[in-house]
Parts: sequence; structure tokens; C-alpha cells
Amino acid sequence: MKFNTLSHEEKLEFQKELKNYADKIGGKSHFLKMIEDIKEAKNHPLSNKTGKFHFKDGTITWGKEIYDDKIKILKEVIRTTHSNNLLDIDKTKLKKDTLNAVKTLVKLEFIVEFKNQEGFSFKPFLKVEDEYAELNPIFQVIFFDGLDSVKKFFKYK
Repeated sequence: MKFNTLSHEEKLEFQKELKNYADKIGGKSHFLKMIEDIKEAKNHPLSNKTGKFHFKDGTITWGKEIYDDKIKILKEVIRTTHSNNLLDIDKTKLKKDTLNAVKTLVKLEFIVEFKNQEGFSFKPFLKVEDEYAELNPIFQVIFFDGLDSVKKFFKYK
């Protein structure tokens, strides 16, 4: 998520949402540790053949393997796109590949389970229509953004 492109209100709103998710697994430090474990994984966690990622105090489950090419495409589009619409791409091949990645992920639900805590679940997209696909910011923060980016949201005032 591009922190600097968001308005003050959007930053505060996402911070509230992020804190809500963090509270469901025991607080900010547990949430940040989960993100850190994800970033330290040898291979991208989404590429696990089991559809699960085990971190120190819990598990994220999504039910099926996501191939490396889909992950690579998402990383590229997240890094280069300047709108909320992932499909707002000029390059025809990249747009087609992104659409295929969206179709692969759209039906998945990610379930975060944490020892002795409520946990939470989320979908990878907020909205998907014919020529529009909006990534869920929590999905992006957990699997694609850096730890420093997440810390910025928690510290924002």
C-alpha cells in the first residue's frame, strides 16, 4: 500500500482496520511478528503447496497452492500501478496475466489462526468486476508490503 499517496482520513481509517485485525491475534506486536515471519520465509508463503503458512504462534490457511508466476505478477502490478484498479494497465500481456492471477485468487479466503486468540479472515480483493479489481489492503500488507510500511500505519497520528 502506498502510504504517501493516501489522504489523512484514509490513513486513519486503514490504521483503525489494521489495529482491529491486530487485536484479534493478541495485539500489534503479535501482528508485526507474523508479518516479520512472512518476510523471513525462504519462499513466498503464498506458494506453499499445502495452502498454509505456519508462523511462530499460528497459521494462515487459504486452501490451495498459488503458483510463483501469479505471485510475481501481483508483486509487479502492486509496485507499478498508481490506481486502486489492478487492471488499469497499458501493457496487454501484463493485463492478461494480472486478470488470470485475479481469477485464481478471487474465490480464496485467508484464515489467520493464532494460539488462544479469535483470529480473523479476509479475501484478497475488495471488489472484482469486468475491468476492475481492487486489492484488499490487508492482503497486500500481510503478503507484499514491507514491515516498515506496516509500522508507519501503526504509528500514524
